[in-house]
Amino acid sequence: MLNAGMLKTMKKFLQGNIAILLFLFSAIVVLVMSIFTGVMMSTISNFLTSDLEERLLATSRLAAVQTQAEELAQLQIPEDMETPLFLDLKERLIEFAEESNVLYVYYMRLTEDGMAQFIIDNDLTEDTVNLDTEPIEMEEAPADAFAGTAAATALKSYSIGYDGILSAFAPVFDASGHVAAVAGVDIIDEQILSIRDYTKWFVIILIASMLLVIVSGMGSFALYRRNATRAEQASRAKGDFLANMSHEMRTPMNAIIGMANIAMSTDDPAKKEYGLTKIQEASAHLLGVINDILDTSKIEANKFELSFIDFSMKNVLFRAADIIRFRVEEKQQEFSISCDEAIPPALNGDDQRLLQVIMNLLSNAAKFTPEKGAIKLSAALVSEENKLCTIRVDVEDNGIGVTDEQKRRLFTSFEQADSSTSRQFGGTGLGLAISKHIVEMMGGGIDVTSEPGKGSVFSFTVKAAVGQAENLPDDHRQTKNMAEMQDAFAGHCILLAEDIEINAEIVKTILAPTGIAIDCAANGLEAVRMFSGMPGRYEMIFMDIQMPEMDGYEATRRIRALDDPWAKKVPIIAMTANVFQEDVEKTRVAGMDAHVGKPLDLDEVLGILTEYIK
Repeated sequence: MLNAGMLKTMKKFLQGNIAILLFLFSAIVVLVMSIFTGVMMSTISNFLTSDLEERLLATSRLAAVQTQAEELAQLQIPEDMETPLFLDLKERLIEFAEESNVLYVYYMRLTEDGMAQFIIDNDLTEDTVNLDTEPIEMEEAPADAFAGTAAATALKSYSIGYDGILSAFAPVFDASGHVAAVAGVDIIDEQILSIRDYTKWFVIILIASMLLVIVSGMGSFALYRRNATRAEQASRAKGDFLANMSHEMRTPMNAIIGMANIAMSTDDPAKKEYGLTKIQEASAHLLGVINDILDTSKIEANKFELSFIDFSMKNVLFRAADIIRFRVEEKQQEFSISCDEAIPPALNGDDQRLLQVIMNLLSNAAKFTPEKGAIKLSAALVSEENKLCTIRVDVEDNGIGVTDEQKRRLFTSFEQADSSTSRQFGGTGLGLAISKHIVEMMGGGIDVTSEPGKGSVFSFTVKAAVGQAENLPDDHRQTKNMAEMQDAFAGHCILLAEDIEINAEIVKTILAPTGIAIDCAANGLEAVRMFSGMPGRYEMIFMDIQMPEMDGYEATRRIRALDDPWAKKVPIIAMTANVFQEDVEKTRVAGMDAHVGKPLDLDEVLGILTEYIK
C-alpha cells in the first residue's frame, strides 16, 4: 500500500514532469507506429514485385479480347492505317491503357519468316509502332504467346529496344482456335524494382528520425528545465518591476495632483509658486519614466533607431552638466567635468541618445552618492582611425557602490542591484539596460568597476565619425530664453493646427511674451481652409498629427499642393506626441520641415521660431 507521503511525492513528480512523460509516451507510440508502417510497406513491396507477373499476364489477356481476329485480319498494309477500323481500334487501345494503367498496349502478328510484325498500338507520338514499322526479332515470351500460351518477360529482362520496359503477351485466337495475333502490354518496371530500395531506406530514415526526435526532445526538455528557473526569475523580476513602476508613476502623479490642489486653494503667491515648481519637477520625473518604458518597448520590438547629425562632444557634456546641476547642488555634491582636447570639435552620431546615456549615469551617481559627495564626468579620445573615433566616457562617484553579484544584474531590463534599491532610492530599473543597448548600437560597450561603500566608475565607449564643424547647430537653439525673446516676434503671425483645446492654450500662453500672433485651427481640414484663404498671413504652421476630420499628414500634403508659391515654401513644423523615429520620418515624407515633440520644450520651440521666422 502506498502511504500519503509516497502519493504526495508521486503527485509532485507527475506534476513537475508531465510534459516529459507525455512526450516520451508520444515518441514511443510514434516509433512503434513507424516500425509497423515500415514493415507493412516492406510486405506490400514484396507482394507487388512477386505478384507483378500475374497482374501483367491478366492485363495482357484483357488486351487480347479488346478486338477480334477478324478485325486484325483486315489490317494488312500501311494504307489500312487510314481506315475507320484502324482509328477506332486506336481509340480503344488508348482507353484501355488509361484504365489499366499500362504504358503501352499493342498487337503483333507472325510473319512468314518468323519475325514479329506490329499492327497497331496506343501511342500517339513519333515512336508509335504500326503496320509501317519494320518487323522485329522474336523473343521467348512473344514466341510462347504465338504458340498459344500467355507469357511475360522475366523480372529485370526487357523487350528489344525498350530498356526499362517489362512486358506480357497473350494470344488472340480466331474462330477456328488458331493464334491470329498476339496482344502485348508494357509497364515501366524501374519504379517497381526500386520500391524495395525505397522501402528499406524509408524504414532506416524513419527510425533514425524518430531516434533524433527522442534525443532532441530530451535535450529540449533539459533546456526547458534549465530555463524554467530563469523564466520564473524573469517573471518575478517583471512582477517586481510592474509593482515598482506603479509606484514610480503614481508618486509623481500624486505630487502633481496634490500640489495642483494646494496651488488652487491658496492665495499666497509664495505657496502657489512652490506648488507649481513641485508640479514641474514631478512632471519631468513622470516624463522620464514614460520615456524609459517607451524606449524599452522599442528595443523589444526591434524598432529602436539612432538619428545621426554632426555634434560637439563638449557641448553634450556641458548640456548634461546643466541638466544635473540642480540635483547635485541640492545635495551639496562636488561636481567636475573634463573633456579631452584631442576629441575632434565635430563628431557625427546621435547626440540625443549619447546625452541620454550620460544623463542616466549622472542621475544614478547623484542618486546613490550621499550629500557632500563627489561626482566626476570625463570624456577622452581612445583612438582615431580612418576618421572613426572611439570615445570613452567615465562617470565616477564616491557613493554606495555595488557588489559583484549586483553587477551581473545591473544592465538587465526590469532589474536593479537589489529590491531594496527601488524602495530606498526609487527608479524604474530600465535606465542602464537602455544605456547598454544604445552604446552597443554605437559600436561600443559599457562596464562598471565598483567597491561597496567606496563608490563606482561607470564607463562606456562609443564610435563616432569625424564630422564637419560648420554643420554644428547654432548655439541660439540652446541658449535663448524667454527674457531675451520679449516681443521678439511682434508683428508676425503663425497658424496652429491643434484639436485639443488645452494644448492650443499652452502654446499660446508660453509664446505670448514673444508678441507673436497665433491663429488656431481645430483640425487639419480647417487648417487647409484657413491657409488657403489667407496664405500671405502665416509665416509658419505648427501642425499636430492626430486630428479629427483630417490628420496633419494629409493637411500638409494639401497645403503643399495649393496653387500658391508660398504654400510650397511655408515652414510646416510637426508639433506632436508621436516622437518615434519612424514618426519623424513620416513627417518629412509628408512635406514638413521639422519636428517638435510633446511635452513641449520651450527652448526648442523658441529655437524653431528663431530659425524659421525671418
